[in-house]
Amino acid sequence: HVLNRCLAAKTRCCPLYRVFRVGTVGVIIFGLVMTPVQAQEYRVNVTPLTGRTGDWRTLHLFTGQTVTLYGEINTMVLRYDDGAVSKTYAPVDNSNKTSRMGFKWAIRNFGAWSPLARVEIGLAARKSSEVNLLDPGSTQWSVKDGDLRKLELVLKHPRFGVFSVGQGSMATHGISELDLSGTKVAAMSDAAQITASQLLRFSDGTLSGLEVGEFIDNFNEPNVTGSYSDGNRKVRIRYDSPDYKGLAFSVAVGNEVLQDDGQRNADTALTYAANTGDYKIATGLGYSWQSDSRVVSGSASVLHTPTGLNLTGALGSERDNGNFSYLKVGVLRSIWSAGQSAVSLDFYRGNDIYTSGSQATSYGLAFVQNFDGPDIQAYALLRRYDFKQPGAQYENSLVVLTGISWKF
Repeated sequence: HVLNRCLAAKTRCCPLYRVFRVGTVGVIIFGLVMTPVQAQEYRVNVTPLTGRTGDWRTLHLFTGQTVTLYGEINTMVLRYDDGAVSKTYAPVDNSNKTSRMGFKWAIRNFGAWSPLARVEIGLAARKSSEVNLLDPGSTQWSVKDGDLRKLELVLKHPRFGVFSVGQGSMATHGISELDLSGTKVAAMSDAAQITASQLLRFSDGTLSGLEVGEFIDNFNEPNVTGSYSDGNRKVRIRYDSPDYKGLAFSVAVGNEVLQDDGQRNADTALTYAANTGDYKIATGLGYSWQSDSRVVSGSASVLHTPTGLNLTGALGSERDNGNFSYLKVGVLRSIWSAGQSAVSLDFYRGNDIYTSGSQATSYGLAFVQNFDGPDIQAYALLRRYDFKQPGAQYENSLVVLTGISWKF
């Protein structure tokens, strides 16, 4: 009551009045949202979300700003055969693109600057990258440190670019995973991510402690067997330049605070995307610096739009920790009116990643069917892993999975 009287009188005795005069940010106090409306009475409103749009995911604040809900549910059935024992895991969350939910708040613009606040959390109960024969995981949902994907403020300017502050992706996140094949949800350059914790079996029949994610890596991020199984996110300051004829530059400096690993991190990336005649092109190159490692990695993908034929490649190397190469060929076709169908065949090779002299290979056959109306993808993957190491012999392993993803 006192606050309303102060604001209605527009007296300068109230410090909130001075905040409101700036006109950039509403103030939230115990769920009460207060905001300035020029030439109108100031008031406290207990219903901050007052208007719905045609899209159920977007709500209007009575200030004219919007809050948008977005996310993805991505679950599947996975069967892993280590050469002697087969086990099915269901349901598990697809670690190539884990389930998540987020909110984007479009804060009031000031000048040409467009501020955006974003919060995003993971929703995976049991990630496919964290289950194996010895630890099938729990289907009980719980919040962990690694589930906080994004908590950031983003400032965008058409001339000066984008500045991001807070928990979020580093500049090189996804730099070795640029892919126009349409099958990335099932198969991508990190051939191990979807089954990273599965164990190999020695040729004599005994189970080893070697995980698939230890000998396959695409140097897009630290090893995927950690908490961040689907991205290299840190508390950082990041800058993305404006797009200039498809060319863009990014740089970020940050540290890991949710899991204090003692690492200092900085990276930079250069990307190019364009539509040239009948071709769609996406390519990028990145350099990542950490206290104890240096990584160079990149990828390129090209799609011939009339035929749907596409080709994707990726390369990467980490100082004193091996290198990898990846090649994928695929085709996109509109067989049914429901949406595009995509098929791809890929090959991965990694050298000296686990130990000096070790070699990993993987072959994958993937299929994805898109349903455009509800924005659903149904997918399947058949993948084989082969690992060779001096002084040890392992059985080949096989993965079969099928799943469904819904974006909202």
